[in-house]
Amino acid sequence: MNIRQELLSLIEQLNDEQLSALLDLAVSFKNGEKAVNPAVESQAYQDWVSLDNDIYDEVFADELTAR
Repeated sequence: MNIRQELLSLIEQLNDEQLSALLDLAVSFKNGEKAVNPAVESQAYQDWVSLDNDIYDEVFADELTAR
């Protein structure tokens, strides 16, 4: 089975949400953009790794005050 046929076979098995993500990726490729990890660029991920969400100060508060 060639790549195009295999891809078409897989597409037929995807739900609408998965197809939407695949469409976004295909449009990005068509526009010459590099492949990216959408999760890393999402606002939710950026919020999670931001300094405002730094749990280490809270988790290690005892250690920090002992010094």
